[in-house]
Amino acid sequence: MKTFLLTLLVIVMGSVMLYAGLHSFSEDPNSPAHANIQDGRLDLTRVNLSNDRPLRLDGRWEFYWNRLIDPQGGAFVQPSFFAVPSNWKGQVDGQQLTGHGAATYRLVMKMKPSDAVYGMKISNIRMASAIYVNGELVGGGGRPGLTKSAYAYRNNPYSVFFQVKGDTADIVIHAANFDFPQGGIPYDIYFGKARSINELNMTTITLNMVAIIALFMLGIYHLCVYLVRREEKGLLYFGLYAVVSSLAFACNGDRIFMSYVNLPMEPFYKIYTASLFSALILMVLFLRTMCVGLIPVWFSRGVAYAIGLYVLFVLATPFAVYSRFNLTIGFVQILVYLAVIVMLTRSLLKGRYGNFSRNDLLLFILALVCFLVGLIDYTLYLGSIVRDYYPGYLGILGFCMMIAVMMAFRFSQAYQTIASMSVELRQADRLKDEFLVHTAHEFQTPLNGLINLSDAMLEGSSGRLNASQQRNMSIIHDVSRRLSALVRDILDLEKIKRDELSIRPASVDLKAVAAVVFELLAYHSAGKSVELRNEIPDGLPAVLADEDRLKQVVYNLVGNALKFTASGSVVLSASVQRNRLTLFVEDTGIGIAEDQRERAFRAFETLHNPLSEGSGSTGLGLYISRRLMRMMDGDIRVDWSQAGAGTRMAATLPLAKEPPSKAAAMGLAQPEPAAAGGLHAAALPPLRSDRRTVLAVDDEPSNLQVLSSLFEGEFNFLHATNGRDALELLHETPGVDLVLLDVMMPGMSGYETCREIRKRHSLFELPVMLMTVLHSAEDVSAGFEAGANDYVVKPFDLREIRARTATLLQLKQSVGDALKARMDFLQSQIKPHFLFNALNAILSFCRTDGARAEQLLTHLSDYLRRSFDPGQGAYVTVQDELQLVHAYAEIEKARFEERLEIRMDVDEAALPKTLLPLSIQPLVENAIRHGVMRKEDGGTVHVAVKVEDGAVRVEVRDDGVGIPPDRLRTLLDASASADKPARQGVGLLNIHLRLIHFFGNGLKINSAPGEGTTVEYTIGKRS
Repeated sequence: MKTFLLTLLVIVMGSVMLYAGLHSFSEDPNSPAHANIQDGRLDLTRVNLSNDRPLRLDGRWEFYWNRLIDPQGGAFVQPSFFAVPSNWKGQVDGQQLTGHGAATYRLVMKMKPSDAVYGMKISNIRMASAIYVNGELVGGGGRPGLTKSAYAYRNNPYSVFFQVKGDTADIVIHAANFDFPQGGIPYDIYFGKARSINELNMTTITLNMVAIIALFMLGIYHLCVYLVRREEKGLLYFGLYAVVSSLAFACNGDRIFMSYVNLPMEPFYKIYTASLFSALILMVLFLRTMCVGLIPVWFSRGVAYAIGLYVLFVLATPFAVYSRFNLTIGFVQILVYLAVIVMLTRSLLKGRYGNFSRNDLLLFILALVCFLVGLIDYTLYLGSIVRDYYPGYLGILGFCMMIAVMMAFRFSQAYQTIASMSVELRQADRLKDEFLVHTAHEFQTPLNGLINLSDAMLEGSSGRLNASQQRNMSIIHDVSRRLSALVRDILDLEKIKRDELSIRPASVDLKAVAAVVFELLAYHSAGKSVELRNEIPDGLPAVLADEDRLKQVVYNLVGNALKFTASGSVVLSASVQRNRLTLFVEDTGIGIAEDQRERAFRAFETLHNPLSEGSGSTGLGLYISRRLMRMMDGDIRVDWSQAGAGTRMAATLPLAKEPPSKAAAMGLAQPEPAAAGGLHAAALPPLRSDRRTVLAVDDEPSNLQVLSSLFEGEFNFLHATNGRDALELLHETPGVDLVLLDVMMPGMSGYETCREIRKRHSLFELPVMLMTVLHSAEDVSAGFEAGANDYVVKPFDLREIRARTATLLQLKQSVGDALKARMDFLQSQIKPHFLFNALNAILSFCRTDGARAEQLLTHLSDYLRRSFDPGQGAYVTVQDELQLVHAYAEIEKARFEERLEIRMDVDEAALPKTLLPLSIQPLVENAIRHGVMRKEDGGTVHVAVKVEDGAVRVEVRDDGVGIPPDRLRTLLDASASADKPARQGVGLLNIHLRLIHFFGNGLKINSAPGEGTTVEYTIGKRS
């Protein structure tokens, strides 16, 4: 407690001393002098008004309470005398003065006759005023009146200018106030030559503008920094605080805000008061963010809520109401800032700095002290305790400077932190390089073992391998070689960084090297429509290069071209210009954007392109290749590239002076073993009808080989290397039961492919399992949104793939059985009332027309046979469905006779087409029962079956009663039909759901009450 009181005492004494010093500093020798006014008279005949110092018209003026005397004809008798500046309080000649009322002030000045222009600066006359000189109105603010209804307030600073004819200036001021708690002339009135008054105006305006602009720019700066660093809310709060404070100061003093925005006084005062106290809320929020643990939460919340409620009170009430509390709240504001300074100072002494550093917190406390001095001076000025607010402006400027110094310190610390982090990052980078080298060395030994063991097994050292074992062992061999190449790249990178990579230049045959590389990369084109062409002409001179390193460079360039080319060709060519040979590697791949060409040659830089997604690139190939070429006095560049058209890389090397040696020429005769048993070597076997069919889609041949081995002997296995080929294969092979789909493929991604599959097949008709290395929640969600049934993350376990595959196929089978059972049930439903009515109609014809009765019995028999036929498959021909329609229609026509007419319009080409059973007859039945037969005179039903662009379009149209709009909206809504009785018959909803399940689109219904209904649907090619 003693420490707290001592801290408080030191801060109070320091603030008082700073205020006194600033106040003394503001009293310069050229400040306005005080006039000696006695009983309303001032003698200036001996005063030299030619200098630049205006006079303060302080003293005892004639005073007439509750009287507004006409300066031209009024009688100034029995005057009282009252001090200027001062508020209306106390008694004058037995009259009690109050804050509300009106009065006339009068001052008679004797002066030397002159033609000079004089001026008066009025800082504040509450709340309306008018100034007369020798009976003439020279200025004012608002409209003074003896009653509230007769006056209008507008209290703003102004200056008046006039000339005095003769040696007497009779100055009369009318003042009135019925709104503010205090009335009168609280601040000095300045008098002098026009020049001195203008200079005084310029001085005060300049002080105002400097403080306002300083605060505003400080706020804008912090807000701009916040836009870059949005996680630091303190920047936002302090920026808003400074901007709002600048608005408050623009409304105070000379009220510069009113010079640019012409507002009525009521909204102006609301803006002024709200901004003044809202700044405190923002400061509390700033302190709460930056001074975590330094200021109690209850304090910050209490201040914010209390001041917030007062701001709402200001906005909701008129000026005359809330102005009574402004001075009190101003003192509360001072106490809040004082308490904050005390708490921050205590925290500083205890070594707790919040989000500040020690120096930042110290500077911030000093800045708050400066601001507190400015706030104290303003509050005293508002209460008319002091006559000017120059120390307040200097305090605000001190606050801005302290904050600027604090920001400079913070930037300096940030720079030092960045410099320190840079050293640490360099150290971490060195450790990373050492780790990579160590790891690469550790990988190299087991990889070499795998390569050697697989070589030995492929050569038959452990016995003869069958074809499947050879393919699997070849995959192991190839993958091991690729990993070994990656290890070599990492080791080469480190050697390049340390300048330890040695180059042994020799005369090399470039075409021979290219041929070896083509042999090595032949398996990369497996499953791709990419042609490798070596068009390097014969007879080219040899190049001077390290053969192994040149092979590495060509391998990287061709491998890169293959990696990003889905179809087309990769062509090698070369030309000689002067003493250099240029190798061109041109592909028809995705191309490289112009702004990404140099990035492609940076270490660990991979270009983000949808077509190259999933390529597995480490970003080292081109970087190492360029470094190797430059070490061999050559270079690599992008010679030409266009997005979507391809790329041509150019590698330049110097020519050798001698022909290639025999050893180099033999590089073609002893190439490294290529992949055996590639997937592209053998054609797919015919599909067996007693097996399920699985389609695997992956751009990595080794993955396809693994999946092929997994499903071999149990399933028909199909594969594709990209999404478009997979869709084409599905179109040509309709019996596929499951799709295993890689997500990251060049060209069309797995997500896009899955969405295209879902346009043709439902979730249960063709399950899709996604396989990818992506495993974030967003990736999994995107996969299911694309229409996948399952999602497996690579690397996967073969047992898991087998189990998930069995589950999906079993689920498909179960759903298919359930759907078939439902279809069989729906097909077998016969409405009892239809059968009863049909039999009654036939009986009626038995008495009158036996032949007609026999014909109707035949139609009924045909109708029942087709409805109960359990042997119908998933589809029937249009002809069979129309025969069912015909049988049903003849029975209904017999019942309703001339009330019912049925017209058929069927393309001959549509008859052999297939569609779902009971997909036309229920529509005709619905049109008859609920359409035309609801009309007293019946109607006509039109049935049309057309072939359009290979698709079958079915339309059933009637001219019946139509369907009400509210019923039409829910007719095909399965959820809206959930509460209906279970036995609905084969209705529109059932047909709609079956069409969506099998074809992806359902019924389209157009209807208007009283005009009829049209129901139609279209199905794709099924014949």
